[in-house]
Order: sequence, then C-alpha cells, then structure tokens
Amino acid sequence: MGLNSQTASEAGKISKRLEKSYRVDVRNDLKTLITHILKELDYNTLNNTQKLKLLDIALKHTLPKLSIEKHINEEPPREFQINIIGDNGEVLETHNNVLDENFNFSNMAGGNSSK
Repeated sequence: MGLNSQTASEAGKISKRLEKSYRVDVRNDLKTLITHILKELDYNTLNNTQKLKLLDIALKHTLPKLSIEKHINEEPPREFQINIIGDNGEVLETHNNVLDENFNFSNMAGGNSSK
C-alpha cells in the first residue's frame, strides 16, 4: 500500500490522537509527582522567603489568567473643553472645541502634519 492523500490523512489523524493521549498521560504523571512532593514538604522548616516563593509559584498556576485585551469599537470623543485657571483656582476662561475629521493627535505633540 503506497502513500497517497488518503493514507497520509489517516496517518496524520492517528499521530495526532496519540500525541494528545501522550500529553494527557504526562500531565497526569506530573500532577501525581507534584502532589507527592507537596505532601512531603515540611512547611514549618521553610523560611519566609521560601514560603513566599512557594506561594508565588502556586498562585501563578492556580489563579485564572486575566485577559487584558479590550476591543474599543466606539468613536473617540470629538468635543473637548479647555479651562484656563488662575492662581487662586478660579476658572478664568472656558473654551469649547469640536475636532474636525482632519484632526490628528500627533499634530498636538509636534508631529509631522503632512502625513
């Protein structure tokens, strides 16, 4: 029997299944090993630095990881207000402005406006 697209596809499926079951077996073995080591640990003999390190490692592996990524789909505000404040904290002047479609924030910071 030669190697063709069908036999190659079947071989790939078999190897992927074996790989997944192998990973599950390794994880189970590691869990058993870690449990055994943790049960044998004498926490009373650890100094504060060692206890904190153990806590740090344990929390990294047990707490869920938070997703920082947030998609912003709304338009940024186009209106803004500038207040000129005097030495005594009193508002001396108020300027209300609306940004037009050509406004670019980099222009405010001295960026190149020819982009």
